[in-house]
Amino acid sequence: ELRSKLRAGFENATDLQTSEEFAGRLALQLRDAAFSRARFSTAKYIAIAASLLIVTALGFIALQQRWRQQTTAVLTSSAVGDHRECALNHRLDEKPIDLDEAGQKYDRAYINLASAVMSEGRLPGDIELVDTHSCVFKGRRFGHVILKYRGQLVSVLVTNIEPQDQNDSTGVKEAVAEAQMDGFQLAHFDTTRHAVYVVSGLTDAENLSIAQAIEPSVSRHIREAERTA
Repeated sequence: ELRSKLRAGFENATDLQTSEEFAGRLALQLRDAAFSRARFSTAKYIAIAASLLIVTALGFIALQQRWRQQTTAVLTSSAVGDHRECALNHRLDEKPIDLDEAGQKYDRAYINLASAVMSEGRLPGDIELVDTHSCVFKGRRFGHVILKYRGQLVSVLVTNIEPQDQNDSTGVKEAVAEAQMDGFQLAHFDTTRHAVYVVSGLTDAENLSIAQAIEPSVSRHIREAERTA
């Protein structure tokens, strides 16, 4: 009985009752603490998601760069092979066809390509136009303009490629670049949907000078064909 009275007296004591002010303040503190934990969890998940997105994007960029490098290597090898097997040795599996005919059937960039190569008077004065046609090497079709300079045959090869950057406003992908493969000198430049190769047995400086001489007129000609295709 004594314990019951003590308990009742303690529970009913006015001085020990929780005030409304304290209860309200405690409720606010608990709510703020709950929101703070929720914000922390949300921020943590956002950070994890952002990290995963960055890793995925970097992986995609790396794969894209690797694909482009592989594509460039295949195109370069094909250009050298076409120069060797077509211009030099005349032993392609498929017979070449007229360049303008190929332009009507396959790629408008081939129409009047030889005129674009020879225009503007930037080529050396003693360079000769030997042949023009469209040929196929290992399944890839080229517009082929064959020149002769200092006793060496020079192949100007144009082939269609997949567009890699539709946001490019000029259509020119890069300046004239140099390379060497199988004893041949190469120089190349790209437009939105075409790659142009100059391949020869000349010195690197001579081969590059020919590519630089034809780049303005040939790029302009190809870009016009791309717009009207």
